[in-house]
Amino acid sequence: MSATPPPRGRLQAGSGVALAAIIALLALISLVWTPHGGVPGSATALAEPGAAHWLGTDQTGRDVVSALMSATLTSLLLAWFATLVSLVVGIPLGTLLAARLGPGATRQLVLIGILPAALCLGAIFGGLRLQTTLSVFLAIGLPGAIAATIGSRSIMAPVLAAEYVAAARLAGLGWLGAGQRHVVPMVLPGLIALGLDLLAAALLIEVTLSFAGLGVDGSGLSLGTMLRDGQQLAQARPLLVVAPGGVAVVTALALLIAASGLRETRRGIA
Repeated sequence: MSATPPPRGRLQAGSGVALAAIIALLALISLVWTPHGGVPGSATALAEPGAAHWLGTDQTGRDVVSALMSATLTSLLLAWFATLVSLVVGIPLGTLLAARLGPGATRQLVLIGILPAALCLGAIFGGLRLQTTLSVFLAIGLPGAIAATIGSRSIMAPVLAAEYVAAARLAGLGWLGAGQRHVVPMVLPGLIALGLDLLAAALLIEVTLSFAGLGVDGSGLSLGTMLRDGQQLAQARPLLVVAPGGVAVVTALALLIAASGLRETRRGIA
């Protein structure tokens, strides 16, 4: 059993995490500072990009960079909390199924299943007039929990069935001792990668729902609402849609790249 992760996997995981962390840090800074406060009416509407406003202003006179920082924070927070709940529910269930039933569906089913289910649930909850933040949270969290269960089962099952885990149990370590020594180091990269996959999917779902008017409402600000509000002016001011759309796509891709790199490191220690 090799204990050295492939250098390419480590580089890939590190670069993906670094890019996502930079975007998240810039979003967090908006809690204490933005270039122009992000307040509507603080500047001339639809101003061209320049030294004063790097990406120009929107139709309300709000600085686009300031709005983008705040909107990214909103989208990331919604996606993060929904993903966290999905993992808290899904990983224990997946581990139980792996121990009782063995291997199940493969990881590839996770993202394929969560996207359409979440969008459909968002439409249902929107039709029921649920509070918008709760609607987004449930739309992401419910299918996310199922996806986390499927994904964690496929990660845990081969390790729990390994001969060295059985040998550790026979040696008297018990489930807790065997888990700490043999199971956790083997499955942790895969579980973190699963979480990054789900976070990327959750971010794109939040943006899509808000763009469709099923997520953050008109008084809120997220990447999806920025995309929606900028659609009518996209021809004259393309940055109003390119900027929020680009941030969403780049962040999701960074998370997926990091997840892929972590799986490379997992194969290197398997």
